[in-house]
Amino acid sequence: MGAGLGVASGVGLLGGYQLLPPAPSPELERVDTLARQLYLTLDAEQRADACVPYQHPLRQYHNRGVMGGGRDILFGFSRQQRKMLTDLMYAGLSEEGRTRVPEEFFTRWSGVHALRVLICGDPARPPYQIVLTGNHLNLRVGGRSPEGAAFGGPQVYGDQRGNERPGLPGNVYRDQFLLAHSLLRNLDARRRSLAVLPEAPVQTGIELQGRHGSFPGIAVSDLAPADKAVARELVERVFATYPPDDVAYARMCLQANGGLDGLFLSFYEHGEDGRIAEGQVFRLEGPAAVLYFRGYPHVHAFVNIAMDGDAPLSSGEPLAENPAWLDRAGVKALFEAAMRTETGAELAYYPETSVAGRLRPGVIRSGDIYSLESWQETVEVVDVPGATLSPTMIARLPAPERGPDLARTYSIATTTYAARDLTEHLGRIQARRPGSMLRDLTVAYLKRNGFVPSGG
Repeated sequence: MGAGLGVASGVGLLGGYQLLPPAPSPELERVDTLARQLYLTLDAEQRADACVPYQHPLRQYHNRGVMGGGRDILFGFSRQQRKMLTDLMYAGLSEEGRTRVPEEFFTRWSGVHALRVLICGDPARPPYQIVLTGNHLNLRVGGRSPEGAAFGGPQVYGDQRGNERPGLPGNVYRDQFLLAHSLLRNLDARRRSLAVLPEAPVQTGIELQGRHGSFPGIAVSDLAPADKAVARELVERVFATYPPDDVAYARMCLQANGGLDGLFLSFYEHGEDGRIAEGQVFRLEGPAAVLYFRGYPHVHAFVNIAMDGDAPLSSGEPLAENPAWLDRAGVKALFEAAMRTETGAELAYYPETSVAGRLRPGVIRSGDIYSLESWQETVEVVDVPGATLSPTMIARLPAPERGPDLARTYSIATTTYAARDLTEHLGRIQARRPGSMLRDLTVAYLKRNGFVPSGG
């Protein structure tokens, strides 16, 4: 019996060891070396889950957490591979970054086990990119993209600490907030009135506007010399998380687009989570750069920098030519047209509050749609009796003045979120039929129909 307990105990210890996150190696190989080594160890099942071609639309995805692609690290890789992935994460950061990203709330104890990995392309045949992604992270390694995107595309970082507490106590990115806060406090009344705006953009709204864009806030060139120096330090604090070679190229991108003086600085009073504590949400934006720090209720931050804001990162297959910027109402109309057409439903509803950004003009590829629909929503068709159809849906009937037919049931294409939480905009649902992801329906719709005027 004692021997049996000993064996069981040994198995338990071994299992516990397997679940512990690996520590990084004392001496880290270069990112390219680690990426090639990892790629060679993947079996067929791992490649099927974790690997996509370099031009796949998921390479462009910039929200937190890649779903619909990639592979969970904890149960999807051997311990040796998880050791390589740990080294890859550390090698993809600066010395300072290694004291931040691995220490944030969701990775402090679980390490890479809290993440998924997506491998775009073959590291032995560049270009390639590896994305390590989780609740507060989209860390790209592999260097600049052929399209000229610094870091290979948007970086995402964050931390839960200090949640809903003014000043972000304990947050690993609090120093960035403190710099921005001191800058805001130093502005005179005129400059403050230009810099402080009422409503913050959606956190994922980081599209590059190019040379003809319209940027919120006050021009950094209009700041006093001392404040401009703080703004420069703030940019450098954001960059300090990433490796020197990647940062050098990001600086080149900024310089090619007017340098620090080409940026605009804005702070916000109110956002999707309510009133914002002073200085905790700020944005630096220019023709080819967005640095967006959303520090309330906790930190979700986004960095998107390229050499040419008029030709930004755009991956995947070409779909159609978009004639003009689509903002909230335009994106809503596009998604509703796609849902209605592709499902055959009579009506469609997409909540405008779910719109995650804007769609640029020009040739649109599937990656642009993956980024635009970055909540990764599933479409459902719901059945609603005419007698309980909501005023929102009645207004969308072919002849709303006649009202709904009380003797029939209407089919409405919407999102799982709306069908679950926003039924007041739909009516009393009798049945729900889940279907494809909204991004896939929109890609299919645009391939067949292009951009129809007014989104219909």
